[in-house]
Amino acid sequence: MKRILIAIMSIVLVAGLTGGAFAYFSDTETSDVNTLAAGTLDLDWAGGDDLGTAYFALTNKAPGESGNASQTIKNSGSLPGELDITISAITNTESTGTTEYEGLGSGELGANATLALYVDVDESGTWTTGDIGLDANGTYYSYSAGDADLQYDTFNTYDSASWDNVYNGLMAAGAQDAVVALWAIDGSVGNTIQGDSASFTITFTLEQAAVDA
Repeated sequence: MKRILIAIMSIVLVAGLTGGAFAYFSDTETSDVNTLAAGTLDLDWAGGDDLGTAYFALTNKAPGESGNASQTIKNSGSLPGELDITISAITNTESTGTTEYEGLGSGELGANATLALYVDVDESGTWTTGDIGLDANGTYYSYSAGDADLQYDTFNTYDSASWDNVYNGLMAAGAQDAVVALWAIDGSVGNTIQGDSASFTITFTLEQAAVDA
């Protein structure tokens, strides 16, 4: 019995001495300085952040005259974004009969001055393939047959117009295009618009696409 007890104690002792000698392969790596940084959406109009800059300010115009205006729009941020464009309500200001020919009415200039808007994607300065036409009803149209494609509507028709997702996709970081306005005053309108004016505000919004999701 004594020999058996000594033998058992010897086995336990050996197990105790060798138990800590077993080892497994290991490899430790460290990931340092983990950070989370937000990108930016920064829409510039006419080369800066001041959207108070007028698109066009036309004075002393007469029936039969026409012209155009163009300004650049750029995503100066680090993230792509969805571009939306909105026009405010059209404000028609009557001259209140300051000339003997002026007819008193409502919205006469806005009803007789026309406007066509498009995004000049290649900044060529002309309506060409790839440009995006902005119809007054909030839809889009494409170049196919030259200037005949351009959709002119009266200023009053653009009242509260809006265009969602102008590019049908995202405006890339660093992308820049021009927004072109072509205007004309009906040559047959006569004295009724003398001294009148029409005005509106255009708002450009660059947002994450998820906002509309």
